[in-house]
Amino acid sequence: MDAKLNSLCDKLFEMACEVNEELHYQYHSSMEEQYQSAFSSELKRRKFVYHSETVIELHYKGFPVKETEADYVLLPGGPNKFDQNIVIEVKHPNSLGLAKNRLQLFTYLHSGPTNNNPLTGKLRYGILLIWPTQNNPKMTDDGRYAELSKPVPKPLMELWRSTNSTSRDKFELLKSWGA
Repeated sequence: MDAKLNSLCDKLFEMACEVNEELHYQYHSSMEEQYQSAFSSELKRRKFVYHSETVIELHYKGFPVKETEADYVLLPGGPNKFDQNIVIEVKHPNSLGLAKNRLQLFTYLHSGPTNNNPLTGKLRYGILLIWPTQNNPKMTDDGRYAELSKPVPKPLMELWRSTNSTSRDKFELLKSWGA
């Protein structure tokens, strides 16, 4: 794997762990939004160049049938020395499961290059970042005391690349971090 890409992903995972450490003991019904906001804050603070909620059109025989939004498209520049755009999809565990979350990322890698959007026109790399589920507190036998469990589990991060640039229907897992 490209050394610049590996270094970039290590930095992103380090940021994700920092966000997770800070937010893991908080709970709200829409935690994915809170984690995404905190991650955006870290990207901005560390001067990454990115675009959030990037529209990607899904096509049927060249005709746009639906728009979807990728959480981030990370661009070269700032601390990112890798020379290609990377789509990032951020998830909080839900009933969809890992396979469906990957399918969403693969949809971006498949459809992005068919768009007129310069951010997605040559997409080949994607990151799936999944925050761990908040743990229920440990209760004492008498139910009078509770403790939030430690250590905080790490997020899961996967780096994928589309391996065929014409049909964009095959993907290779280049590396995974955490969980």
